[in-house]
Amino acid sequence: MVASSWASVPRTLLRVLAVVGALVAVLLVGVNVYAVSFLESLPSVHDVDVTKWQGDTFVTDRNGVLLADIGGQGDEQGNEKGNRRVYVPLDQVSPKLVQATVAIEDRTFWTNPGFDSEAIARTAANNFRAGTITGGGSTITQQLAKQLFLKPQQSLDRKLQEVVLAYQLTQTYSKQKILEMYLNRSYYGSQQYGVQAAAQTYFKKDAKNVDLAQAAVLAGLTQSPDAYSPVEHLEAAKGRQKNVLDAMVRQGYVSARDAAVAYDEKLQISAPASNYKAARFVDKYVTQELRTLGFNPGQEQLTVRTTLDWGKQQLAEQIVYDNWKANLFRDKSGRLSSAMVAMDPKTGQILSYVGSADQNADQFDFVSRIPVNPGSSVKPFTYGKAILDGKITMDTPIVDGPNPFVVPQPGKPKPYEVRNYDGRLHGTLPARQALASSLNIPAVKVELAEGVPAVVDFFRQMGMHPRVPDSSNGGYLPEDKSPSNAYGPSLTLGGYSITLLEEVSALSAYANLGVYHEPEAILEIKDQKGSVRYQADPNKGARQAVDPGVAFIIASILSDDANRAPGFGLNSPLHLPERRSAAKTGTSEDFHDGLTIGFTPDLAAVVWIGDSKGPAPKYAMIKNSDGVVVAAPAWHKFMQAALKGVPDRWYDMPANVVKVGNSYFLKGTTKIERLAGDPSPSPSPGTLPNGVPPDPGTGPRPVDPRLCQIRLPIPGCPTPAPLAQVGQQTT
Repeated sequence: MVASSWASVPRTLLRVLAVVGALVAVLLVGVNVYAVSFLESLPSVHDVDVTKWQGDTFVTDRNGVLLADIGGQGDEQGNEKGNRRVYVPLDQVSPKLVQATVAIEDRTFWTNPGFDSEAIARTAANNFRAGTITGGGSTITQQLAKQLFLKPQQSLDRKLQEVVLAYQLTQTYSKQKILEMYLNRSYYGSQQYGVQAAAQTYFKKDAKNVDLAQAAVLAGLTQSPDAYSPVEHLEAAKGRQKNVLDAMVRQGYVSARDAAVAYDEKLQISAPASNYKAARFVDKYVTQELRTLGFNPGQEQLTVRTTLDWGKQQLAEQIVYDNWKANLFRDKSGRLSSAMVAMDPKTGQILSYVGSADQNADQFDFVSRIPVNPGSSVKPFTYGKAILDGKITMDTPIVDGPNPFVVPQPGKPKPYEVRNYDGRLHGTLPARQALASSLNIPAVKVELAEGVPAVVDFFRQMGMHPRVPDSSNGGYLPEDKSPSNAYGPSLTLGGYSITLLEEVSALSAYANLGVYHEPEAILEIKDQKGSVRYQADPNKGARQAVDPGVAFIIASILSDDANRAPGFGLNSPLHLPERRSAAKTGTSEDFHDGLTIGFTPDLAAVVWIGDSKGPAPKYAMIKNSDGVVVAAPAWHKFMQAALKGVPDRWYDMPANVVKVGNSYFLKGTTKIERLAGDPSPSPSPGTLPNGVPPDPGTGPRPVDPRLCQIRLPIPGCPTPAPLAQVGQQTT
C-alpha cells in the first residue's frame, strides 16, 4: 500500500525534492565551514597583558615631587602626541564612578553573557529602519572587545565578531577585571585615556576620590567625549551628567535627593596642562637616558625617580634667570643665553640642571646637548696633569713672559701668540698663583712642558671630550677621528668646546679626591605594578680617574683666596665666606663665553653665560664681561643657598701628600725648581699637524674696590716701585 502511494508521486516532484535536499545539505556544510573559518579568524582573548598597554611615564625628583607626566609621543606626523594614559586597578576607582558607568553604559552588565539580546534586537530594528548600520546596542564588554581587538569600521561581520569576542571575554575574565580594563582603556576626551588620567586632568584628583557629581560627568564622556567635554562644552556636559544621575536613580544606586544635590554642585573644571618642571632635564636628558636603558618614555606606564632635587632646581633656575636678565645689556648684537648644572661629587648624581635661562622661550640645552667654549676654566686639569707627572709642584716658579709668548706652528705662516688677559707681564709667580689668577702664558707653558697630547688624554680620562671643529659641516669631528695630536696649545685656554655636564663631572672627580662617577640622572624605575625595573648603583662605573693627592692639591690651590688675589683681589664672588670652597673662572675670546666652576666635598657646580647666536667677534658680550663678572655672582649665590645647613668640611690630607709650611706636595716631589724649558722665550710645542686655533683666553678683570690696596702686582692697578720686589718673593 505504501509502495503504491510512493509510486503515485510524480517523478518530477521527487527530482525537485532531491535537488532541494542537496541544496540544504550544501548550505549546511557551507555554514559550518564559514563558522569554523570565522572563529579561527578571531584574535585570542586569552593572556591580555595590561602591563604592556601604552601608558604615561611619570618623572619625579629624588623626593617624589612630580616633574613631568610624559604622554604618548605620537607617530612621525605627530598624531596623538601628548595623550595621557594611566592604568589603575578597580579598587582605586570610586564606587560611585563604577556605578555611574554601569548605569549609563550597560545596566545588565553584572548579569549578561557579554552581550544584551534585547539591545541587539532594538539596534537591528533601528538599523533596518535607517537603511544602514548606525551602531549602538553595545555592552561594556562589547566596547572593550572593540577597543582591544577590532577596527572601527561598521559592518555586520564586525558586529558579529564583537558579540562573539564579548562572549569569549566573559568566559575568560571576571566581571571586575573586564570593568577594570574598560575604565582604563576608554577615551574621556582632551587626550585623556582612562578614568585616572581624566580625573587627574579635569578635577585634579585621583579616580578613587571623585564625588558623585564628578563621577557622573566622567561616566557620561565615553559615549561622545568631544561633544560632552566639560572643558569646551560645559552645558552639554551638564546635560549628559543629568542623564547619568537619572540612570543611577533608576538602578537604585543613589536616591533622587542625592542625585539632585550632585547636579546642583558647582563643577571646578581644569583644562589639560603639560608644563614640565625642570623642562630641559626631563625632555632633553632623562628621556634619552630612559631610551638608553631600553624603556619607551610616553609609551610605557612607568614611575621614574630621578636624582634631581626640586628645591635646588628651583633655586638654580631663579638664580640663572636673574643673572641672565642682569647681563642682557652686555650682548648687544647676538642672543644671550645661560645654563647651570650641579652634581653630588660623591655619587655623580645630578642635583640641578638648567639647560637655558628662559626655558619657556627656547629649546636650547647648554648642559648636555650643545658644547660651549670653557675658556680658562679647564686650566686646573692642565696643572693637575703636570703635578701628577712631576713636572711642577704648587710652588714651582713660572716666568710669566715673554709677551707675547710665541709658539711656532709647523706648516702655518704665522706662529701662535699667547698674551695675558690684561696684556701685561707679572714677573715670576709660583704655579698656584699662576693657576688661581688665570694667567695665560704660564698655563700654556705648563701645557707645552707636559705635551698637548698628554693633556688631551688626561681631559678624556677625567670625562671631558674636547671637540675638534669639522670645517665641512660646521659641527665637530667624532672622537675616533680626533687623535690627541690633532689639538693645539689653545686647549688649556678653552679652545675646544666641551659640555657643561662633562666639565661638572670632571670637576666632581677633583671634589671626590680623584674618584670619577658617570653622570647619574635616574635613581629608580618602577612599572605600573610597582615592580622595580631599574635601580641605580652609585658604585657602578666609579673609577679612580686621578691620584687623590693631585685632587687634594688642586683643591687646596683653588680654595685659597690669597692665591687668586693677584688676579681677582680678596673676597671676590669666587670666595664663600662661610665655608671653604674651590673655584675657578673661564672667559673665552672676545667675551663670547663666561664661566665659573667650583666645588666643596658635597657639591660641584658650573655656571655658563654666553652668546648662542653665532661665533665671536660678531656675536659676543661687551668688553670686560669676564667670567668673574658675569658668572661668578650666580655661582656664589647658588652655592651659598644650596649648602645652607650643610656643615663646613674639607678633605683629610691623603697619605701620599706631605705638607711643608702652607704648601702641599706629592711625596718625592717636594721641590721642583723650575718648569722644563722655562725661562725660554719659545719652547717647541712639537708637531701640530692640524695647526693651532686662535687663542680664546682672555682671563678675568679686577673687581674688588679694595684691590689696589693689596701690596701685590695686580692687573689694572698702579704698581709702586717696592711691589716689584715683593712680587718676586711671594709664596
